[in-house]
Amino acid sequence: MDEFVSGRAIRTEQLTGRLYPGCGPEPHHGVIVLHGGGGAGGYERAYAARLAEHGYTTLCADYFGAPGVSDTLSEIPLSYFQDAGEWLLERPTVAGEHVGVVGFSRGGEAALLVGSHFGCIGAVVAYVPSCYVFPAPTWMDGIDEECATWTLNGVSIPYLPVDEHVEATHDGAEEALGTDAPNASRKAIEQATDEQLRQATIAVEDIEGPVLLVSGGSDQVWPSTELANRASDRLADHDHPWEVEHLAYSEAGHAIRVPYRFGETDEPNSQHRFGGTNAVNAYASADAWQSALHYLQHGLRE
Repeated sequence: MDEFVSGRAIRTEQLTGRLYPGCGPEPHHGVIVLHGGGGAGGYERAYAARLAEHGYTTLCADYFGAPGVSDTLSEIPLSYFQDAGEWLLERPTVAGEHVGVVGFSRGGEAALLVGSHFGCIGAVVAYVPSCYVFPAPTWMDGIDEECATWTLNGVSIPYLPVDEHVEATHDGAEEALGTDAPNASRKAIEQATDEQLRQATIAVEDIEGPVLLVSGGSDQVWPSTELANRASDRLADHDHPWEVEHLAYSEAGHAIRVPYRFGETDEPNSQHRFGGTNAVNAYASADAWQSALHYLQHGLRE
């Protein structure tokens, strides 16, 4: 399905991405969309275009694997996302004092981190996210040793060690994320010390706005439902004053993404390599979309 809004490339000294102007009378509220570990230029652009069709000026902020940014998912400054939010708010066609952030997988992890650190974020929607900070993936070309994925003010953000809990190494994303690969994330969580878990935990209670978490119970990449539950529980324990919801789709996998986007060659009952069937994942994507629109409206338009 083609998108009605095509968007345009953005390249500044601080930012690389693609901007999708909102449809309808200006100004529009702004939303940052963050891709996952597969890199920029994929499904997140279709999602951003959908948001633009609903009246949001949307910025896909490319944070690795694109011109002008890091080649790998390692040592990414969180300030990059703050710069993206402030850049978006400076556009004369963007309304309000806050932007929303939507992230998928590692981008969902980033969305929770960014929301917990920067006041320009007014709503967070995190798809199949982690409540813990995970390291740079050593299966990715260019990352030879485990290191920090994110930095803040030049300092590495503590992460949950993974490689020490995995017996075999993998040569690429296909092997590392395939259903036959050991679930390194789960092993890391189960075998980490209490102190390691504490240091790697994202302080989601510091997010100043509503939070929507979306997960798949059959996720083959990492246990997103368990991770999102822990984030939701932490928000409840801290009496988070804004609306919070965790949509857990027990039969869906990791590929809960763009709504109403089912390829003509995709068999509905075929198993997706990241868990769940195509049909179940499509249903979860469409169902979660309605809640995502609600949370963005709640955080930015009220």
